[in-house]
Amino acid sequence: MTLPATDLVLLNGKVITMDPAQPSVTAVAIRNGTIVAIGSDAHARSAAAPGARIIDLLGRTATPGLNDAHAHPMLVGFALDDLDLAASKRPTIGVIQDLVHAAGSSRPPGQWIIGRGYDDATVAEGRHPNRNDLDAVAPDHPVLLFRMCHHIAAANSRALEAAGITRDTPNPSDGLIDRNERGEPTGVLREGAIVMVQRAIGDPSIETLAAAIERAGHAFLRSGITSVAEAGIDLPEEFRAYQDLRAAGRLPVRTYLMMMMDENLDAMANLGVRTGFGDDRLRIGPAKLFSDGSIGGRTAKMRRPYEGETDNTGLLMMPPDVLKAKVLRAHRAGFQVAIHAIGDGAIDLVLDAYEAAMASDPRPDSRHRIEHCSIVDEATIARIARLGVIPIPGTSFLYHFRNAYIANLGENRIRFAYGMATFGRHGILAAASSDAPVVPTSATIGLQTMMTRRDVQGRPVWPEEAISLDDALTAYSVNGAHATFEERIKGTLTPGKLGDVTVFESDLRTVDPGDIGAVQVDLTIVGGAVAFEREQQPA
Repeated sequence: MTLPATDLVLLNGKVITMDPAQPSVTAVAIRNGTIVAIGSDAHARSAAAPGARIIDLLGRTATPGLNDAHAHPMLVGFALDDLDLAASKRPTIGVIQDLVHAAGSSRPPGQWIIGRGYDDATVAEGRHPNRNDLDAVAPDHPVLLFRMCHHIAAANSRALEAAGITRDTPNPSDGLIDRNERGEPTGVLREGAIVMVQRAIGDPSIETLAAAIERAGHAFLRSGITSVAEAGIDLPEEFRAYQDLRAAGRLPVRTYLMMMMDENLDAMANLGVRTGFGDDRLRIGPAKLFSDGSIGGRTAKMRRPYEGETDNTGLLMMPPDVLKAKVLRAHRAGFQVAIHAIGDGAIDLVLDAYEAAMASDPRPDSRHRIEHCSIVDEATIARIARLGVIPIPGTSFLYHFRNAYIANLGENRIRFAYGMATFGRHGILAAASSDAPVVPTSATIGLQTMMTRRDVQGRPVWPEEAISLDDALTAYSVNGAHATFEERIKGTLTPGKLGDVTVFESDLRTVDPGDIGAVQVDLTIVGGAVAFEREQQPA
């Protein structure tokens, strides 16, 4: 008889359980995908299934499987096939043009060229690519290049033509079409204006979506992530792709689906489906809305204007009364609600909406969420605590985006941005997230940023908000499980919970906080099965 691959014993490790009853042990035993024992090596051996696979950790750190509370796996999967325009690799618009030209040379005329990851704040020219830049190198291909935040994109003339965007096209209610002094579109599109071009590209097939999700899942596994929240299901085909992978046993990571409210709430509410429907591999999560844009794009809704733009406080994606009505309807339908809100003005509105919904229809433990929850002050944080709302900070955003934040808002206004220490003082369980592909899936960079509050160049960003290794791991485990109502089945290494474990290459407690980002994940274990094992280099 062949033993299931879900029987496993980890021995001789530095195991951080995140369970206060037994925080540090050397061993974990997993049977049939569930943890059955933690403690000494001898205790784990005695609880193991006969013939279970035994792994000697050799003093390496093992933690609960890490949970990315907000990412976009479908986009991660597509980004792996698109042009990589990451700012660290593409220092000039000229280099970006070379990549676009090479892509056009290898595909037939008329085929779309998609790229992701440029940053106008770091390219030498200090601006976005425009239609003229892209027309010069790809006159026969429609081109759409996403800024790293995915709230701004640059399109060439062929792409604008496909979307029907001309000088006479009005701005959508939730976006902007940048124009030159003659009123002509420059090719730079913000927020809802990008959707006009995306519609022209067309929707991918279920099979294409499933392949992207599967590729992304393996990228998360390589980062030690065993659970992820998919931050936006729009189309039925996207949901079906996830279900097909789950049914075939090919969904790499446990997934919590945020269902876009406008597209899905009516259908789900009519069926009586609500947050929590599903199983430990694939579960319906919150009903999701966008309330504003991004700081990099100067479209996050702020209380006060952006630096150097006295008439710009950002954008709301819909009128306040409309947002409040939508929140109330989703709340009454039994959904957790998750709203993208980055600017302090948008966060004020979201909290108003949550407070009104809970007053109108009291429901214990609704755990409504604020995705990103970037620009706050201590009074706002206290209000978040009072309402029991869960912030989902981008825990490595300051590492990647410090320049844009300070240029657009000034240093003082980001005092409490992703302020994990202040969240903790107020008893708030803020859950760590990457927002990949906006930033890489790397959880170790998230840990490092929370512990050091330093950016990619080592510059400090309000180090008063730095937290300990244990608190940073809590954000990636306990808090992530709480944010999805799954604390009874995951988040700690406790007997009876799912056998999800992340194993790092070394003892994390001996690593300087500034070096945590370079630590490799050696093993990612999902339900007792080794889902990723790093190839060891020869000595």
